[in-house]
Amino acid sequence: MRSVLAIILSFVFFSCQQQVKKGVVTSSKRIDSLEIHYATGFAVNYYEDHKELLVFSPDRKDTLHRYYLSNEVREGFIQTPVKRLASLSSVYAAYIEALGLEEYLVAVDEKDYIYSESIRKEMERRDMPELGSVEKINHEALLMAQADLIYSFGWQGNTTGIEQKYPNITFAYAYEYLEEQPLGRAEWIRFFACFFDKEAEADSIFESIKTNYENLKELTVDVAFRPKILINMPFKEQWHMPGGLSYSAHLIEDAGGYYPWDTLQKTNSTPIDWELVYQKAYDSDYWINTGAYASYAEARKELPDMSLFEAFQNKKAFNNNARISDFGGNDYWESGLLHVDDLLADLIVIFHSEILPNSALKYYKPLADE
Repeated sequence: MRSVLAIILSFVFFSCQQQVKKGVVTSSKRIDSLEIHYATGFAVNYYEDHKELLVFSPDRKDTLHRYYLSNEVREGFIQTPVKRLASLSSVYAAYIEALGLEEYLVAVDEKDYIYSESIRKEMERRDMPELGSVEKINHEALLMAQADLIYSFGWQGNTTGIEQKYPNITFAYAYEYLEEQPLGRAEWIRFFACFFDKEAEADSIFESIKTNYENLKELTVDVAFRPKILINMPFKEQWHMPGGLSYSAHLIEDAGGYYPWDTLQKTNSTPIDWELVYQKAYDSDYWINTGAYASYAEARKELPDMSLFEAFQNKKAFNNNARISDFGGNDYWESGLLHVDDLLADLIVIFHSEILPNSALKYYKPLADE
C-alpha cells in the first residue's frame, strides 16, 4: 500500500511542478540591480519581465547557482510568488517568520529544532512532514509535501546529487553562513524574499537591523578599554578558534572587545592546542558561548582546567542559551542570526554594561553559580 501511495504521489507531484532549468535564453533588457550593502554571496538583477538571482562562491570567482524568476508560467523559470516552501534547516525559520511566510511552509527538517512560536503553531495546525537533512532526506515525506521550493545550505557547489533526483523542485542554496560580516548574514533575507516577491518587506526589515547595528557599533568605537574575550569550548584537548575575519570575530570587535586571535587572517576556525590557548588567553576578561555548560559546576566537572582561566574564576562566563524551547530549539541559531543588532546589543551589555545600562540580555545569560 505504501509503495502504491508513493507512486501515485510521485505522478501527481511531477505532473504539477514546473521544471526549472539552469540555462535560460532571454532577450529581455536588464533595467536594475539590487544594491547589496554587506553580503558578498549573492546578487539580484532585474529585467523587463523577470529577475535573476546569482549565488557566488566564497571568493566570488564562480557563480555556483543561477535562478530565473517570473510572475508568469515560463519554461525554465521559477514562477513567483512561490506557493509551497520547505526548509532543510531551522536556521531559515527566522527569515520565514520575518517575511510572514508561515502559511507557505509545507515541510521542515526536524520540528524539535525550531524555536519560532508562529511556525510551531503552523506545524501543529497542519501536521507538517519532517524531511531530515539533505544528506539523509526522507524521500516519501518530500513527495507528500509537494514543495515548489526548498531552502537549503549550500555546500560550495556540492548538492549531493539531490537535484538530479528531484529535477522539478527548486533548491535555493544559501551560503549566508560563510559571510564574514554579521550584517552580511542578515542581508540574506533579501535573497529569500525574491522567491515570494517580498523584496520591499525584506528591505525594510534589513534596513532596520542595519541602522540599529551601525548605531550600536558606533557606541564602542572609542571605548577606553577593550576586554579580552575567550570564545567557545575545547573539544578533545583542542580549541577551534574562529579566524580573525570571521563572523564571531567581527561581533566581538564591534561590541568593543578584543579577540586574541584577530591576527588569523581567515574566516574558518583553526584547531589550537589547549596549552597554547591558555598561554594566550588565561587572563581573558570574559568567556562566551560556553557550549553545553549552563553552570560553573557543570563546566568544572567536565573541564576542570577551565578554573585556571580568570574569566572562569571571576564568574564572567556567558552562554548563548537564554532562549531554548521545550523541545531544545535555540533561538540564538534562528532569530539571532537575522537580528544581529540584538546579538551585538547583548555583547555590549556583557563587555560594557555602562554603555547600555538599561538593557537586558536577550540571547545570552551568565552561567549559573554553584
